[in-house]
Amino acid sequence: MKFLFFLFVLSCSWNHKDFEKSLKKEVRVAEPEVKVDSSLLEKFEVQDEVPPAPAEKTSSTPTAKKAIQKTVQDKKVKTVTSSKPKVTSPDTEKKVEKKVRKPEDYPKELEVINKKASEVWKLYRPNHKADEKVFLNINYLGMTVGKIMFTNNGKKMMNDKEVWHLHARFKSAPFYSRIYELDDTVDTFVTTDEFLSTRYSLIQRESKQDIDDLQLHDRDQLKTFWFYKRKTKDKTREKEESKYIPYYSLDPFSVVFFYQGLPLKDGDIYEIPLINKTKILILKSVVEGREEIRTSRGRKRAIKVHATTQYSGDHLKSGELYFWFSDDESRTLLKAQAKIKIGSVTAEIVD
Repeated sequence: MKFLFFLFVLSCSWNHKDFEKSLKKEVRVAEPEVKVDSSLLEKFEVQDEVPPAPAEKTSSTPTAKKAIQKTVQDKKVKTVTSSKPKVTSPDTEKKVEKKVRKPEDYPKELEVINKKASEVWKLYRPNHKADEKVFLNINYLGMTVGKIMFTNNGKKMMNDKEVWHLHARFKSAPFYSRIYELDDTVDTFVTTDEFLSTRYSLIQRESKQDIDDLQLHDRDQLKTFWFYKRKTKDKTREKEESKYIPYYSLDPFSVVFFYQGLPLKDGDIYEIPLINKTKILILKSVVEGREEIRTSRGRKRAIKVHATTQYSGDHLKSGELYFWFSDDESRTLLKAQAKIKIGSVTAEIVD
């Protein structure tokens, strides 16, 4: 009993500021240590600079502006309203109905999944802010066993397309690290126009294993390329696979940000295809309603989403997930819960 109380006291003494300081002091490997063909990797190379928006054509001097205004007035130009209907660009009206040439052997079941998913993507509206950070405590059996930081690192470029760089870092609490240490990094890149995953990586540095996982999603080929390495004390295991994917699909991490751009009306149901290790899982999400929850920031009105998965793997195993997003424009993740064999693991936002 005294031992449990000691662990509880230690877990409470580790705040998110200490966690952030520890991240700044460390130097982490930015890229997964896996072997990838350079010609393939080149297409998914991340560039930090985003081209500036084209400047509007304006007159260089105030005198020139006055001259133009005077000329217009002298000519007494009349505004004419055309009786013809306004032509809307297909790109703006039906953005998600983009047609991609499917390979001859493309699976029919993926066409069905993709058609259904396109209806969900039609509802999505961008709702993301660069440099936004969210810190959450990972709680189990009443103790804070770790912390996680979600960050939007802003816009980058990849293969001449603008992408969001979404980042997460998870570390076990100092007391728990004596039992088993975890230090995981996730990076994902999604297109800013359609919010589609292009590149996902997971780097795990733990007490008994090191894992490097890189997944590249090529929308032109409708394929995902997976590169994996797991290193333990006794051996190193490497794996490489590629398979077809639905055009509208996400990775296991970016889906949290995708929720922010959905209407999340009470009773809404979204079936979102997720890609993980070349496997496709459907994340069925039901908006159960609004409720008030207690957080470190006080009581907050939240939107509760119940998500179920049906794929058995190392991550996102079959089971139930719950998310609570703030019931405001930001749709900040306030809380998440996953049921496991013994109890449940909860992530809760901290100040």
